[in-house]
Amino acid sequence: MKRIFTVIVALTVISVFAVKGQEQDNLDRLTAYKIAFFTRKLSLSSVEAEKFWPVYNDFSARKSKIQIDRVALMRYAAQNESNMSNEELSATADKLADSFVDEADLIVKFNTDVKKILPPAKVIRLFQAENQYKQQLLRELNQRKQEPGAPGIRRQQ
Repeated sequence: MKRIFTVIVALTVISVFAVKGQEQDNLDRLTAYKIAFFTRKLSLSSVEAEKFWPVYNDFSARKSKIQIDRVALMRYAAQNESNMSNEELSATADKLADSFVDEADLIVKFNTDVKKILPPAKVIRLFQAENQYKQQLLRELNQRKQEPGAPGIRRQQ
């Protein structure tokens, strides 16, 4: 009995690590795809890329945090609205509005920082590339939904 239990636990642990490993592989592949996409769209030199990526990665992480926190707050409000007082609802609405202000402030600061690294034309292309990247990911996702089992991210034509 102990042997069966040990085997089950071992298989469970291996399965968990395999899934986490696959998730990390997918994240690594997505990160490499994003770097290649932006580097190509912006025609970054190696000197520009060396300065750009730390600033961009910091910006991206902060922006994601703000967006994740906002979604969590909206989810909380949606699930608990009927139990919240008007004061709590008003405070939640204020927090949501503040999160949009925080995101806008972050974008303005990033714009200031990135203009010290890239020429103005590349800054404009950066904002365009961010939009194109999101659209490309959505296209890839839709293709995957239509073609189950398709591995990896396809290259843009």
